[in-house]
Amino acid sequence: MTGRADQIDTLFLTHNYPRHSTDFAGRFLARLALLLNQRGRAIGVLAPHGPGSAAEEEMDGVHVWRFRYAPDARETLAYRGDWGGVSILGDHGLWAHWRFFRSFDRATRMLLAAHRPSVVHAHWWVPAGWVARKHNRGNRLIVTLHGTDIRLLQMKPWLRLLAGRVFARAHIITTVSSWLSEFLQVTFPTAAAKVRVAPMPPEDEIFMPSATPRSVNDPPIILCVTRFTAQKRTGDLIEALSRLRDRGVRYRCRIVGEGGALRGQVVQEIAGRGLTSHVELVGSMAQDRLADEYRNADVTVLPAVDEGFGMALVEAQLCGCAVVGVRSGGLTDIIEDGESGLLARPRDPGDLADMLARVLPDPALRQRLAEKGRASARRRFSSAAIVDRFLGWYEWPQ
Repeated sequence: MTGRADQIDTLFLTHNYPRHSTDFAGRFLARLALLLNQRGRAIGVLAPHGPGSAAEEEMDGVHVWRFRYAPDARETLAYRGDWGGVSILGDHGLWAHWRFFRSFDRATRMLLAAHRPSVVHAHWWVPAGWVARKHNRGNRLIVTLHGTDIRLLQMKPWLRLLAGRVFARAHIITTVSSWLSEFLQVTFPTAAAKVRVAPMPPEDEIFMPSATPRSVNDPPIILCVTRFTAQKRTGDLIEALSRLRDRGVRYRCRIVGEGGALRGQVVQEIAGRGLTSHVELVGSMAQDRLADEYRNADVTVLPAVDEGFGMALVEAQLCGCAVVGVRSGGLTDIIEDGESGLLARPRDPGDLADMLARVLPDPALRQRLAEKGRASARRRFSSAAIVDRFLGWYEWPQ
């Protein structure tokens, strides 16, 4: 692994980062790195190699190194859509995991020796935080939790001992929502004073309202941007849509997304409930096309339970679309019920159907929720405001 002549001052450690310019994996981290770079931080990134990806390259002015941990055909731990993008507790065998951590550790040690950054920013407490905890001598360690790593602690409480060691070495611990922050402070009270909240920055130069008046959709369009996993609760949406159809509420629904093991099950549920003429599944798409989807929709819905944050709802708000979520996880940071959107009870398709039935036939309500939602998103979640927070934490405490 080689370095570059100019020194970096901030090193991102992550298991999930774009492998090429059109890759969606870890796109939000690339966004943060780009914005920090533009604000004067010299950002470098260390991430796992994937089959066909470059070992070292510049991406949007950010230098990226990718460590090898196996031959191409056996690099199967990262970028597979498992927990947080890496199958830490999967069926790959202890030897494969040991190689991964050993390679991550060695590459981290080499880059820190070559560049001596003042800040190491580990994304997810494991694997990056676990690796970084050994190497924060002479630099500030920031650990960011994105949600999947918190759910891991909820599912596997024995891992809290390991996480506690990471948090003890961190100078600042950031979470992407207040819900994650509260869980962390209760579960690790000795680390509570270190915890801060900041979501990842949205692409607010892409996600904005249309310059032309919104078209009138007949019937109204419901949009859901998701992945097909149990936590996203897409089945709750399908049942709610079935109830709307049975109540005579007219709509069309577009579900945008890929990834996750439950797509086939969702397809079967749509067909089994006779909703194929009402619901369309659309694969993932470029951000500019996704922005058009938000701008054309009448309401964007996300029924996910224990969502780390819920960036899709922020993107929809920035595009001037009314939103409906559930009273769970980070979604409550985004939606003030009745003001910037509507919140249904989690795991309750009937209540979700009621919220959609309330907003779909009422253009005035949709417009009011959309206007207040956009103002709220711009005020609290703009890229500039979020980057300001991280820059402050990089410099404090001294």
